[in-house]
Amino acid sequence: MPIYEFECNKCDHRFEEFFRSTTEKKKLKCPECLSKEIHKVFSLFGMSVERGNDTSASQSSGCDSCTATSCSHCR
Repeated sequence: MPIYEFECNKCDHRFEEFFRSTTEKKKLKCPECLSKEIHKVFSLFGMSVERGNDTSASQSSGCDSCTATSCSHCR
């Protein structure tokens, strides 16, 4: 069940839309200005992995997805 990110060509508002399948078609409009002029944008996805007894998590800097010292590096 994919979630895609879109951007409005008129007001530059970014929003996400949930689809039940990769083949589902929707007539989308911007939730801010109601324009139908939107485009899909490339977005990164995140996922959580349960580490169990992995001790490397305690050696990290607190960021689950990398070894950066600040979450601003993860964005």
